[in-house]
Amino acid sequence: MAELQSNDIGTDSKVGNGSRRERRIAARKAQILEAAETVFSQKGYERATTRDIAETADISEGTLYNYFGSKSDLLDAVAQSFAKNISDEIAGLEANNLHDMMAELLTARLRSGRERRLLMLFLFEARLSPDVHRTFIQDALQQIISETEKRFRVLIESGVMRPVEPAVAARAISATIMGFAALYEMGQYGKVDDGFSPQKWGEELTDLFLNGLQAQDCNDGENQQ
Repeated sequence: MAELQSNDIGTDSKVGNGSRRERRIAARKAQILEAAETVFSQKGYERATTRDIAETADISEGTLYNYFGSKSDLLDAVAQSFAKNISDEIAGLEANNLHDMMAELLTARLRSGRERRLLMLFLFEARLSPDVHRTFIQDALQQIISETEKRFRVLIESGVMRPVEPAVAARAISATIMGFAALYEMGQYGKVDDGFSPQKWGEELTDLFLNGLQAQDCNDGENQQ
């Protein structure tokens, strides 16, 4: 492993430099992780190398190893960041009703190109790599589903959401988001001339989840029988 570079993670001798040092470390890690996301998305996990990632980050490979010990560590960090960002956003939703909360959640997911690229990377590579399967399917995806399920339980207990099985509802939302990510990357929607907008489609999907497909008058007729 390369020696630690003093301008990044060396020991600061002056009082008050600790916070600046921590900011430099955090910024360098973010720079490396952004490069890792790019390289993993372009080449796939197995074909990507730490040299590729270092070149994309415009640093030496030795500097990269000051922060991450292996390509697997980089994958873990990318997946953890991905899961944490989404989970934190789900936990922080503060809409006043179920419709607004669902629309906000789905619109945000459809809007994020970074999430789409990473979802496609993880879904494809998980079939080929035990590391990716463990990192994404067992850890990152489960964290997102668990946070969604937890939010649905709160809504059910408060009477805002009818008493469906939260685990099924959370997985239905996740499957819908992943499905639309796949369709987008295959060119099935998202063009300027097809009327797509994240907000419009987020609203449409919310309507499907909350109101279903059957016409209201059909429901009324069945209830009268």
